[in-house]
Amino acid sequence: MRNDLTGKTFGQLTAVKPVAKEGSRKRFWLCRCSCGSETVVEESHLKSGHTKSCGCYRRMLPRKRQHDLTGRRYGRLLVLGPVVEEDGSIRNWECLCDCGKKVICYKENLYSGATRSCGCLQEEQRRKNVKKAIHFVEGTCIERIASRKNCANNTTGHRGVYRRDNNRWRAAIGFQGKLYYLGTFDRYEDAVKARVEAEENLYDAFLDRYRKEQSGELLHK
Repeated sequence: MRNDLTGKTFGQLTAVKPVAKEGSRKRFWLCRCSCGSETVVEESHLKSGHTKSCGCYRRMLPRKRQHDLTGRRYGRLLVLGPVVEEDGSIRNWECLCDCGKKVICYKENLYSGATRSCGCLQEEQRRKNVKKAIHFVEGTCIERIASRKNCANNTTGHRGVYRRDNNRWRAAIGFQGKLYYLGTFDRYEDAVKARVEAEENLYDAFLDRYRKEQSGELLHK
């Protein structure tokens, strides 16, 4: 007489009732897993311990093998918990930044220190770098007047030169918070010349004085 496994537990599986599989002479059991799922398992696999769950045990193994980062701090980030993938693996963690924003972070980036905030740390550093790179003196940006580059919206090929509706050209220059109109010209070349002369008179003289002050030349005279 065959053994009655009804109600017996094998690992995470509890045998419910025997079932037959068409074309097989082996005995199978409908089992209920501790996770709530049901599965059909060969009787010999239950007795030998070959099958211990519906498959959830294997999916849980990667989670058990990983370090729990919950509660750990990486820079400005406090780890709240894992983000579990469909296969049970954990590659990302939900973190709370000191600024109050939640963000999902790749575990390797946390380990290596590549990710230390939600992005606010990089933004603060960018602002500091911008402040270091830009110097305003008497309402004038030193870097801007020294570069002499065209603005992105300039369409004439030279900064401070604009085409009028009557096909004439206007030249203007900004300095120390004020805009100075240099005149309107029939020819583009004349407008550019007026602008260049104004840059030499205003910008170059101002930059020369600024550089001398920075080097201390004016202080020693």
